[in-house]
Amino acid sequence: MTRKVYLFQVLITLSLSALTLSCTPYVKPSDGESDVDFNGSDCIWIRSIRDYSPLDSQSLLIWGGANRPYFVRLITPARDMRMSYEMVVDSRDDRLCPYGGDGLIFGSFDPLPAKVRSIDRITKDQANELLVRYGKRDADEQRTPEPKEVEGPDVQELG
Repeated sequence: MTRKVYLFQVLITLSLSALTLSCTPYVKPSDGESDVDFNGSDCIWIRSIRDYSPLDSQSLLIWGGANRPYFVRLITPARDMRMSYEMVVDSRDDRLCPYGGDGLIFGSFDPLPAKVRSIDRITKDQANELLVRYGKRDADEQRTPEPKEVEGPDVQELG
C-alpha cells in the first residue's frame, strides 16, 4: 500500500513539474507594436555586439554592428541581468541564434546560461517604443520630429 502511495506522489510531482516548466508568461503586443515579431529567428554575429539594455528579466535589447538593435527574449529569467555589467555569450559558433541551445550569462553568480527564445532585428524607432513600454525611458524623451515649414497663403490687412 505504501509503495502505491509513493509512486502516486512521484507521478503527481513529475506531472506538476512538467506543467510548471511549460507555463511561460505571454506578453500580448499592443496595436502600436504589432510589427515586432516575438518569435524572430534572426542571428547576431557575436563579434558585432556592442551593448545591451535589459528590459525585464526575460527580454533585452542588444545593439549590434552599425548600431542595429535586436529584440531578444529568453526562455528562462536571468536574475542577474539587471545588476550585471557584463554579458557572456554561450554559443557553439560565431553567431548568437535562438535555435541550437545558444544562451547568455550575466555576471558571475549564475553560471548557467539563460537560453535564447527569439531574436528579432528591429528598427531604432521600435527599440525606442520598447524602451518606453518597459519603463526604461519616458515617452517625453523620445525624439519628436521637427514640424515642417509649410508655406501658407499671404495675409492682407483690411483697412
